[in-house]
Amino acid sequence: MIMGGVALGRVFGTEIRIHWSWIPVLALIVVFFSSDLTNPAVGWPNEAALITAIVIAVTVFLSVAAHELAHVVVATRNGLHAPIVVVQLLGGPYVMAIHARTPGEELRVAAAGPSLSLLIAAVSTAVTIFFGIGPIDINSAPIGIQAIQFVAAVLAVFNLFLGTVNLIPGYPLDGARMLHAVAWRRTGMESVATHSTVRVGRYVGWVFVAGGVGMMVLNDAVTGLGLVVAGWLIVSASRVLDQRSFLQTLLTGVRVRDALDSNPVRVPPQLTLDVFAAQYMGELLGAAALVERGSELLGLIGTAQIRKIPRRTWAETRTEQAMVPISAVPQASEDGELWSALETLEQSGLDALVVAMPEGGPSLFSRRSAAQLVHERAVEEQRRLAAGGGRRGPFGR
Repeated sequence: MIMGGVALGRVFGTEIRIHWSWIPVLALIVVFFSSDLTNPAVGWPNEAALITAIVIAVTVFLSVAAHELAHVVVATRNGLHAPIVVVQLLGGPYVMAIHARTPGEELRVAAAGPSLSLLIAAVSTAVTIFFGIGPIDINSAPIGIQAIQFVAAVLAVFNLFLGTVNLIPGYPLDGARMLHAVAWRRTGMESVATHSTVRVGRYVGWVFVAGGVGMMVLNDAVTGLGLVVAGWLIVSASRVLDQRSFLQTLLTGVRVRDALDSNPVRVPPQLTLDVFAAQYMGELLGAAALVERGSELLGLIGTAQIRKIPRRTWAETRTEQAMVPISAVPQASEDGELWSALETLEQSGLDALVVAMPEGGPSLFSRRSAAQLVHERAVEEQRRLAAGGGRRGPFGR
């Protein structure tokens, strides 16, 4: 898959993956809290401090996972589907995977994550207060009781942070989708709402950057650097979404048939990869070929499969050993929307989709053929805008 991470399982048909960046994050959480709890000012035993730190790391991860699953649950109840959700610290890729059909659906799905995080923060705060003012003197209570209160307090602070930060109106945060839903409802046009939301996100990002620089000037380097990085990420995400919106507008009304490979390559299963790469991959980088034995269609092979095989073994490896079985290759309809087919292609991680044709056998919709069409339409659009003195799109900046 294009999206990284380790698969944890499926919830409501959605594949849940954990991003690799959690490894250093969780390790830092354990080291930080275990060291903090064992310092002389606190004086906890090493074993109790380590166990508490591990529990905190686990609950932090579960809080983020619950945040993302809230989006999945609400999306499923609204008849929507996300193929993959990657659990990251902030801004899960559900933003790109769940496509709302109405502003109301988008608002409900986007608000689900922050709402659950703030609810967890409220419950954790109540637990913390109970142990602080309840019948038990927390300062003289057993380590186990103190640990429960401490974990609850950390969980409250973290979920409050997670919920409020995700309300910021900048991609990839949930606040951007919520703002998009409101703008969509007010204007009645999703494309206009997207442009407005991207513009707001860009301003928010630059405010973060400016604030971070100011903090660094005032000798708060750590906080300042964090704000600069966060702002730059929001600006970068807004730029990507702007380009994506331009591309989607560019391809409105375009069908898969408009971007088919005119003459898809067909290779035998016994062809070795060195010969295949030399004859086809040089000129057709990013393209793919159908693997056939006579009239039997066996699979698909392309750049993605070639790159997985060490070059030194190409001479001994046949295409049938490296191909993706045809049963595992997604299909597209020639009458289907090109944008939907591109999303399917992106999610598949392959170089092409199989397209059934009324005559002449199956064809291919490949990354290469799609890129050629996008380039042609982008050039045409830029010429039209230049002739009319209009605004240039993201690709022409």
